[in-house]
Amino acid sequence: MNQIIIYGAGNIGIKYYEVFQRCGMEDMIYAFCDRNYMEIKKIGEVPVYPYEELEALNIPFIIAMAMHEEVCEQLENAGNIYYVNLEKWIQDYIKNDMDRIKLQIVYSNLKTGECESEGILNNLDKGIFENINALKLDKAVKIYGGTCPCCKKNTLFISHHYWLRDHYKCLFCKSIPRQRALMKVLETEVPAWRNLRIHESSPSGPTFHVLKQQCSQYTYSYWYEEKALGESLEGDIVTNQNLENMIFEDNVFDVFLTQDVLEHVNEPDKVFPEIARVLKKGGVHIFTTPLYPFRKTISRIQMERGKRECVLPPIYHMNPVDQNGSLVTYEWGYDFLDLIDKNVGMESKIIEFPNSKENFENGLEADFLQVIVSKKI
Repeated sequence: MNQIIIYGAGNIGIKYYEVFQRCGMEDMIYAFCDRNYMEIKKIGEVPVYPYEELEALNIPFIIAMAMHEEVCEQLENAGNIYYVNLEKWIQDYIKNDMDRIKLQIVYSNLKTGECESEGILNNLDKGIFENINALKLDKAVKIYGGTCPCCKKNTLFISHHYWLRDHYKCLFCKSIPRQRALMKVLETEVPAWRNLRIHESSPSGPTFHVLKQQCSQYTYSYWYEEKALGESLEGDIVTNQNLENMIFEDNVFDVFLTQDVLEHVNEPDKVFPEIARVLKKGGVHIFTTPLYPFRKTISRIQMERGKRECVLPPIYHMNPVDQNGSLVTYEWGYDFLDLIDKNVGMESKIIEFPNSKENFENGLEADFLQVIVSKKI
């Protein structure tokens, strides 16, 4: 059923038509309205008419220009319904949840189109709308719209599982909350990171791709026990490194990153001094690891002559280089900052993401959602 008339049939009209077309809903546009209707005639299959022929039809208008007061006044005098952008119209007129979600995602990528003469559709993956039924949004336990700190796109954050930390993903880049949290902290604490020397241990996922693409001095490493320390794995930017004994010179990195790595190390009293050693003065170690509030650190292993033995039932997490996973060796409490600061000479702080509109709109909602920043002083 045709439901709207769009005022402005030039570049603005074309962009609005694209919004509906990409959702397979272009037949909802009754007509375009433009003073140059004789030259334009049609956008896609939708005709263009002069205002005088459309003003009395009592079909909702979308005014796709900023503060077009003259047109709004004419519509009011004629008793017509009008909207100054699509957002309110979507809420009022689109009753089907799936259709509303599709339109809202596309419209969120039309930010400048509602207030400038040139509309813009950016970062839009058409495949999402072709396969939107596969998202099973009706079965999701959590959906929130916002902007992803990883891919920077206007997106939906969706989880079909109650454990949001591993399942609450950006619709576009598939990042999870801790990855988005780390990128937000990196942008805030080290805004010049793209031009600095960054090293990351055991990277994976969307943040790895962002850092690799945007930071020209980004290097990374994995740990293969059977390979020689410092051995190149994929050219000079990827090497074999053990966090307890890295083959790097002193004072070489501006930023050192670890994401959910430190709960798997055998001897943290060796790891933290090593990370401090390779950082420049003023450099920072930014990392995530599950933190258990209101309790002290628990070691799940004991080391005997360089070999580890489990003292608690083994738990494994995903490992990017081992399909058998990584053994969880430590459950860190907030007391672990003392290990870094007092014993190593760092200045550390825990950044948390409490419930707020801003954090929700960045997909920052989950358990164990802390980022630690340790500065070399």
